[in-house]
Amino acid sequence: MHTAKIDLTLEPTGRHLAFSKELLDVAHVFRRVGGEASPWQRMAVNARSPFLDTDTFAPGTLLEYYVQHETQQGEPEARSNVVSTTVA
Repeated sequence: MHTAKIDLTLEPTGRHLAFSKELLDVAHVFRRVGGEASPWQRMAVNARSPFLDTDTFAPGTLLEYYVQHETQQGEPEARSNVVSTTVA
């Protein structure tokens, strides 16, 4: 499985995630709130890039994201590195 590209940019409206996606790839966005003790949650199924997370969190909250690519048949194809930010 290869590594997919992901970029996290902070915007006034939320966290902007831009990721690579081939035309027929299925991309799922995952988020973890609060660090390693917390579970990953799938936020979006077959997401488009860019994806904007507008959920609000308390200042100091650690947010982490990754994107999982699958084939049209549901087979894992690629996964991005984890990107993170702390809410200001």
